[in-house]
Formats: sequence, structure tokens, C-alpha cells
Amino acid sequence: MILMMWWALIGSAQQVDSVRQRMDSLQYALQEMKMKELLLRNALDESGRGAREDSLRKVEQKHRIDSLRQITPGVPLVIEEDTLLYIYASLGGDDPAHRVEAVARKVTQIGKSLKLTTDSMHIFESEYTADVMCGEIVLIRVSDLDGLWNGMSRRELAEQQMRILSVEIEKLHADYGLEAKLTGLGWAVFLIVVQVLLFLLTARFIRYLRKLVLEGVNGRLKPLVVKGYELMNVYQEEHILLLLTRILQIFLVVVQLFISLPLLFSIFPETEKFTWNMINYVWSPLRDMVVSIVRYFPNLVKIVVIIYVVRWVLRGFRHLSDEISVGHLKIDSFYQDWAVPTYHIIRIFIIAFTLVVLWPLLPGSDSVVFKGVSIFVAALFSLGSTTTIGNLISGIIITYMRPFLVGDYVRIGEQEGEVIEKNAFITRLKDIKGNVVTVPNNSILSMQTINYTAAVRDGKGSVVHSVFTFTYHVPRETVEAYLLEGAARTETIEKDPKPFVLYTALEDFYTRYEINGYTKATDRLFAVYSELHKNIIDVFHEHDLDPTSSHFIKMQEVKS
Repeated sequence: MILMMWWALIGSAQQVDSVRQRMDSLQYALQEMKMKELLLRNALDESGRGAREDSLRKVEQKHRIDSLRQITPGVPLVIEEDTLLYIYASLGGDDPAHRVEAVARKVTQIGKSLKLTTDSMHIFESEYTADVMCGEIVLIRVSDLDGLWNGMSRRELAEQQMRILSVEIEKLHADYGLEAKLTGLGWAVFLIVVQVLLFLLTARFIRYLRKLVLEGVNGRLKPLVVKGYELMNVYQEEHILLLLTRILQIFLVVVQLFISLPLLFSIFPETEKFTWNMINYVWSPLRDMVVSIVRYFPNLVKIVVIIYVVRWVLRGFRHLSDEISVGHLKIDSFYQDWAVPTYHIIRIFIIAFTLVVLWPLLPGSDSVVFKGVSIFVAALFSLGSTTTIGNLISGIIITYMRPFLVGDYVRIGEQEGEVIEKNAFITRLKDIKGNVVTVPNNSILSMQTINYTAAVRDGKGSVVHSVFTFTYHVPRETVEAYLLEGAARTETIEKDPKPFVLYTALEDFYTRYEINGYTKATDRLFAVYSELHKNIIDVFHEHDLDPTSSHFIKMQEVKS
């Protein structure tokens, strides 16, 4: 279907061209008929009119020709971008365009020939035309109709056109003749020899520079040290200098070729256009860049001013954040640990707003390619950062909920340890074995979090507890006293408030006891529990109680 539509369009275009050509042919035919009418009138006037009427006839004839010339553009004869003359009338079945094409081809062929003599140019008059000849070649035929279009006789017009074509042929021969070719060849050889010598001098100069570099520039190369840190040693500096010499060599060669090649091609007229095309290939991008920079300069000034203002605004917020975080500035209901994350949130919003303002000012922001790339990057960011954005939002929520701080001993789900890092995306814990556990912020909101250190900040401390069971024949006062004594021996358990015992369950064969005590050593709870259990076992053994199973029984009963 598409191919059929395409062929239909091509056919319609060809029909339009055909109609246009027919209209042009009809217009030329109409003009020729009018000019022939003038010729007939002229013949009738010559046969029977007097001298007084003849002058009036010429005035009227000139007026009619001028009127036709205003509405009928002639076909120009253009050679080497130089317009020589115009042809208005057809001759011998050839319209003006074909006549101009034939004359241009002959003049160019004769002018560019290696041998030429314009002395052989003459005018040959026949019954109907005056021919401008160059030897045996007819350059152009001039009819009475051509003379009438130009307001002169055909002989006068032929002589005028012969002078014009003679000058043009001599000009072409001066540019394309044998003498010009030999002169151009000499200049070409001279330029090639000069360019080869320049290549040799450039290579010799580069070898001299490389020799200086390899010799360490006479021992003056020293390691580059900044604040005690060695950024580059002498070997690395030599390597960079050698690379720079190679770049310099390439640059010099390119500059020489950029100058010599256009000169070489401009020697011969046949390749002169190629020279200008080659120069335009380099000059046009540079010119466009300069013009674009000049036109973009007002927007560039706006961008610089906006960035400068935003930079100082961010500095003001950063100073305010630092003052709050160190405690120099206090705001009611605003905690010190909120200062830095709040600053980062404000910074993100300010930068995003700045990008929205600067976006229309960027070069090419309204182009289709720029918009397409922007949409592609936005899609990649949206599809690839879902989890990242979730962790970021969770980190912000955790920051302002303050379930724990850096340094707190917490339990998050199944992980327990000291909080050593908390940022916008993850939280890191250090467990009792020294391992660092990374927990995504997104999962913290969905898990239970226990902060042991928060109880210490409240004053009393966190409660540690442990469960023990004894049979019913062991007096509860005895068990309670032993448990409290074991807790009293534990140094990390506070004496005030005092430890206490809870009776948590009455089972079928035993009673369940729970010893509780306050501790402020929440950063090492594992050590607190270990010391508490050790002291309780020691107390039991000192009073002949032995934990032989899940129940504690008297040693005497076991012996009996």
C-alpha cells in the first residue's frame, strides 16, 4: 500500500513537471509569435511608410519590446559563476535554455583547451542568422529575433556577443591552459618539498624533546609531593611528558596539513572548490560554536547568578545546621540529631527547584533529542531505584521517629548489637562477636525494635531477667533469697532500684521464678547475663543446691 502511494506521488510529481514544461514552451511560443508580428509590421512599414512614420514606428516597437522583456525573463549564459549575456528567443527548434546550454559547453571546452588562439574568431552571416565562429566551431547563432529582443540589428548583437565570448575564452585559457598547468605543477612540487622538510624538522624537534625528557630535563625532575603524599614519582612524570610530546607532534602535523593541503588544492582551478569545501568542514563547526556561545551568553550569565545565589543559601542552611548539631543553637522540640538530615532534605529540595529553574536555560533543552534522553534517564531512574527510594524514605522516617541513636544497644528483629552507623539508606550494628550487620532501613519499619540504651537515658536503666524453676518442697523464701543474693553479687546490676523476684508460673511439679535487676551496662548485656548466671549458680552450690535438670532439688534428697 505504501509503495503504491509512493509511486502515485512520483507519478503526480512527474505530471506536474510535464505540465510546467508545456506551459514554458507555450509561453516562449507566444512571445515568438508577438516578436514575429513586430517583424511583419516592420516589413510592411518599410514597404510603404515615410520617414516621419518610421521614427514613430521605432518608438512604438521599442516600447513593445521593453514591455515583453519586463514580463519575460531571459535565460542567462553563466560560465564559472559569471553571467555573460541573456538569450530570449528560440532558434531552429531549440528553446533559449538549450541554446544557452550548447553555448556554455562549447565556450568551456574551447577555453579549457591546452592550445588556443582567439584570432580565429569571426562572424559569418547567412540569410537568416549571424554566426559567431571560433575557427570552424559555431559558438552562437544570432537571428533577427535575437536582435529585436536586444534593440539592435543581428550584426551588432553578434559583434557584441563575440567580444564578450572572446574575453571569457581568454580568461578560461589563462586559468586552465598549458601555461597555467605548468605553473601550478611547479608550485605544487614546491609546496610538497616544503611540507616534507617541515615534517622532517618536526620529527627532529620531537626527538630532541623526548631526549630531554628521558634525561630528566637535566636532572631537574622531582617527585610531586602534596602534604607528604607522593602523587607522582619521576618515572610517572617522564611518562606524562613523553605523552605530551607525542600529542604536540600530532598537533603540529595536523596544523601543517591544514595549511598546506588547502594551498596545494587551490593551485589548480579544478580542485579549488574542494579546498573551500575542506576549509568549510572545519570552519563551519567552529563558527557555529562561536555563534552559539555568543547567543547563549545571556543565559549563561543567568545560570551563573542563580548558582551563586543558591550556593550562598545552602551555606546559610549548613551553618544553621552545624550550630544546632553542636548545641550552640537550641530550638524547642527540635533535637540535635535532626539537624544534619533536615539540612540534607532542604538541600535536595533546593537543588531540585534550582534544576527546574535552570532546565529551560540549558543549551538544547527544547530539542527533541534532549527531551528523549531526559525521558530515558528518568525511566531508568524510576525503574531501577524503587528499593533505594523506599530505603531513603524509611531512613527519613526513622530519623524523625528517633527509635535509636548511634551508640545505642538495640535489637532489630533477630539482630542485636550496638548501632555504629545510621544513614539515609541503611543502619549498621556491631554484635557481641564483633561482626558488623547491615540492616536496610526499609526492613526496620516492618520489624520490632528494642532499644536497651533508651532506658538508661531515662534514669533507672534496662531490666535484665532470668527464669529458674524449683520443686514445691523447696521453700520459696529460700529460692528468692538465693536469687537476690546472686543478683547482689553482680556488679553491673544496680543496687538502687533493688533487684526483685517474680513468681511467673505454678506448674504441675515446680514453681517458676524470675529474677529481675536494673543495669546501665546496656552496651554489654551479654556480659551482664553471664555474670548474673555465674553468681546464682555459685550461691546454689554454696547452699547445697544443684541444678541437675530444669528443676533444682536438695542434694540431701539425691543422696538419700
